[in-house]
Amino acid sequence: MSLSNFQAKLKYTSDEGCEYESDFRVNPKQEDANKVLLDLIEHLAWMGAVGGQADETTKAFERGHTQGVERLAYLDSLKKETNHERNS
Repeated sequence: MSLSNFQAKLKYTSDEGCEYESDFRVNPKQEDANKVLLDLIEHLAWMGAVGGQADETTKAFERGHTQGVERLAYLDSLKKETNHERNS
């Protein structure tokens, strides 16, 4: 499954008072929605490391990745079942 559009808005303040705000979205400079998503993931990983939670960030990514791979396999199996029923 591929993305045709993606947008996320980030806004946060550190405990030291640093503020950050950014929009991750498809735009004329970056028209690939999948790349926009990956840019956001990279930024979140960076935030976790800078915030002193590099190990926790890695574990959270790995959990999400594992769950995503499992869900994709499930969705693929549903497609195969549907295609098999149509062809029978």
